[in-house]
Amino acid sequence: MTPSASPSTVVREMQQRVRALGPVFNPDVLLATRAIYREHIATEQVSEQLDVPYGPHERHRLDVYMPAQRPRAVVVFVHGGGFIGGDKRDDGVFYANVGRFLANAGFAAVLINYRLAPAFGWPSAAHDVRDALAWVHAKGLGSDTGLPVFVWGQSAGASHVATWMFDDATRGCDLGSVAGVLLMSGYYHPSAPMSPNAQAYFGADPNSHERRSSVVQAKKCATPLWLSMAAFDPGDMAARSFELAQRISQLNGRPPSFVCFQDHNHVSTVLSLGSPQTDVGDAVLGFIHSVLSGDGS
Repeated sequence: MTPSASPSTVVREMQQRVRALGPVFNPDVLLATRAIYREHIATEQVSEQLDVPYGPHERHRLDVYMPAQRPRAVVVFVHGGGFIGGDKRDDGVFYANVGRFLANAGFAAVLINYRLAPAFGWPSAAHDVRDALAWVHAKGLGSDTGLPVFVWGQSAGASHVATWMFDDATRGCDLGSVAGVLLMSGYYHPSAPMSPNAQAYFGADPNSHERRSSVVQAKKCATPLWLSMAAFDPGDMAARSFELAQRISQLNGRPPSFVCFQDHNHVSTVLSLGSPQTDVGDAVLGFIHSVLSGDGS
């Protein structure tokens, strides 16, 4: 790509490079996808408060990104990492791009780290989502000050947010404390055969998997829910998104908001935020704005 390339040309080239990686996900694909987007991420600076503790463990840290004006809402973002890794600010670009994207759109963004498998299995990370949300409310960022709160998880982060959402014992609060939930390419239903990473978190005992499945434990609820997946998600991950969408449709009598992002793989969706490729960002902001305007479902 040349510096003089038009935005549309840049986007087409990024899409072509993602398509060439195919419907697989592994560490090499992650690195290759980061390389596609890294040079195109916007670098506008926003107010940042980094590594704020929200609990006693070294992984209980969060970053806060604030817009220049009073935020319209708070968005808590839970990153992925295959249950055993990942970081809210992995290299100064990703996932800081998510926080800066949201802040530049007028929202307060709270990006959290959480405890990891194998040292911490199910539902420890969902407990961390709960505790981070408690921090948001305690610090005056949340609904107590009139600011709606959204919770957004991607990949393993979506799995943890789904557990928090549908497991009453884990959540520990009324779902009415949040304005909406966004789940992106999560692993919602542990079942054989499982990857070693998923097994490290959900456990090897198949008798425990239904209890730990967000598809099985899902409940009818009025909280606006947005589900998304990528066209190049691996098949087993894509199946989990369809399973949860079907289950929610059965429970609520209507489908949740559901998007399949074309020309994206498992991580390009979030890695593209802040780049000239705006399809994912537009969809995320569209859902949040629809909820804030009273049109969300």
